[in-house]
Amino acid sequence: MTTYESQKTDEYRTSDLYFASYLKVAGLELTATEKDGRKVVFVFKKTDFIRDLKKEYFNKTAKVSALNFVDEIRNMKSLTYMTKNED
Repeated sequence: MTTYESQKTDEYRTSDLYFASYLKVAGLELTATEKDGRKVVFVFKKTDFIRDLKKEYFNKTAKVSALNFVDEIRNMKSLTYMTKNED
């Protein structure tokens, strides 16, 4: 997983598709996607509780709907494909 601390203090970036999907299901606002070489970076609006979400995700204590998570993974994969194919 690659996570980027943005120079802008109001952004949080990650290239981890599954973590990005979790953040979306948890309610964070996706503001953009960007190409970074062969990777796609997901840009979220930074919140005060993003550290808590990150801790819950990696400690396997996160509570989100499994079906919503799976649906969001599909959506983010489609978004990744579209971003990679943009000029």
